Amino acid sequence: MARIETERCYVYGGVVDLRKGADGLRSLVGEAEQGVLYLFSNRTRALLKFLSVDATGVFCGTRRLHHSRFDWPESPAGRQKLTADELACLLIGGDVKKLRFKKVLTGNQA
Repeated sequence: MARIETERCYVYGGVVDLRKGADGLRSLVGEAEQGVLYLFSNRTRALLKFLSVDATGVFCGTRRLHHSRFDWPESPAGRQKLTADELACLLIGGDVKKLRFKKVLTGNQA
């Protein structure tokens, strides 16, 4: 199993045609940086694709939820940064907005 180690993760808002492969997703990102994880989702929010670039090439993968939808954080800017905790929450189908709200209430920025 491949392991992606990243300190930065960006979620792209809006709907993306996930029939696109690595090259198509890379064209949406523009100049993809090494070590950054880029996430895209389809209209139903039941499927996401991720893209990462390293020194050896491009890694593209998918994650599907069978019984629920991803709580996709929307951003008018088109993309937004996720913390490691928010990424983990998103990938298991958790509610990222509630996690952010809890951090604001408790003052925990970890």
